[in-house]
Amino acid sequence: MKRYFIFSLLAFVAVSQAQIYKWTDGSGNVHYGDQPDAPHAKKMNKLPELSTYAPPPVPEKQSIPDIEIEKEDKVTDDEKQKKPFKYRELKIVSPEDGGTLRSSPGNISIFVAVAPVLRKDDYLKLTLDGATLKEKYHSTVISLKHVDRGLHTVSVAVFNKKGEQMISSSSTTFQLHRTIAR
Repeated sequence: MKRYFIFSLLAFVAVSQAQIYKWTDGSGNVHYGDQPDAPHAKKMNKLPELSTYAPPPVPEKQSIPDIEIEKEDKVTDDEKQKKPFKYRELKIVSPEDGGTLRSSPGNISIFVAVAPVLRKDDYLKLTLDGATLKEKYHSTVISLKHVDRGLHTVSVAVFNKKGEQMISSSSTTFQLHRTIAR
């Protein structure tokens, strides 16, 4: 215990005797240090206060004037249940139409944009070169493996849980290049 106390006391004395020096170099930059690195360094008793910044006050929220709400927004819950749900947009984002993909193993990803967001029980089906694939995709990123090289046409459609097609995209054509090992 005595050793710890003596060591702490020596450390405190060493720190309390540390000096701070300030000087400006030829470029006008201000430096601080514990050694006077320039002949015109001045001994300081205390470091300057830290620079602080007070942001401007946040304006209070202004009330939005009463705007007539569109008729669609006034629909009650009962009316919503009677009105069938519809997707507004479905398109293939990538690969772009007429684009070229390169994948030696033939693995590609199809990125789909759907608005509004794909509902929980709805799913996508992909048509590749005129043949609809049997898989149901619940994600807007569809990964395909071992696609043959050459020209391909792809489209997607959204189906509800009853298996009814709700919307379909236009077709996208792309070229797939695969490196051939010799």
